[in-house]
Amino acid sequence: MSKNLYKNNNIIPTIFFVVIFVIASFYFFMDKNRGENCVEVLTDARNPETGEIKEFSNLCDIPKGWDVLETDREQFERNNQSWTRYRNDDLGVRFEYRLDPDGYILIDSRSEWVNENKDVVESLHLFNKKEYKELLASDIPREYPPSISVLIFKNSKNYSVKEWIEKEKMISNIEFAVSEIEEIDFSGSPAVKYKISGLYENEILVVLNNGLIYYIDGAYLQEDSQIRKDFVEMLNYFSLY
Repeated sequence: MSKNLYKNNNIIPTIFFVVIFVIASFYFFMDKNRGENCVEVLTDARNPETGEIKEFSNLCDIPKGWDVLETDREQFERNNQSWTRYRNDDLGVRFEYRLDPDGYILIDSRSEWVNENKDVVESLHLFNKKEYKELLASDIPREYPPSISVLIFKNSKNYSVKEWIEKEKMISNIEFAVSEIEEIDFSGSPAVKYKISGLYENEILVVLNNGLIYYIDGAYLQEDSQIRKDFVEMLNYFSLY
């Protein structure tokens, strides 16, 4: 009887190691498959706690717990560069920007406006990918790098575009203007453009279209900065409809 008990006791460790092996193998293949699924696909995801929406170039870069959003973001080649097209039919806006090389990441910061301005319907910012990653990795408080921004507001008081920048000075910053405020036509819609100077130099275009105000801002440090060149090029592919 003692002999049989001894033999049964030997079986228990064996079963234990078999179970451990099976579990380890399962996770190995799960990780392997996960790695194979880490494809380069431009995807938007939302942080359910803050409402922040970020763009990720790789599915496996999306933090656990974030909601993957459906998107019809189109990618294409232009002059041997990778570009993408942002489109929102509800807001009647479409624009294009470079992904690679030395491209941009699109950040939606609409949630930050919730308690500040109820007329905000969209707040988009294009940051240089490298500069934005450096910002996130830094433990030292610092300013955001220069960006290209597209802010969209309801024109609830039916202002003309010039009236809007006068009434909404906290947004338009016209008190910091270093150029004349020029009234222009942008794709058939009334608009104004001007430059302001502060932490960065900013070229501003404000357009009134279909009852919405589009505030388009290109920030840069120097006149010959790459981001300024990209902003000027982006305006060539910016459409309101």
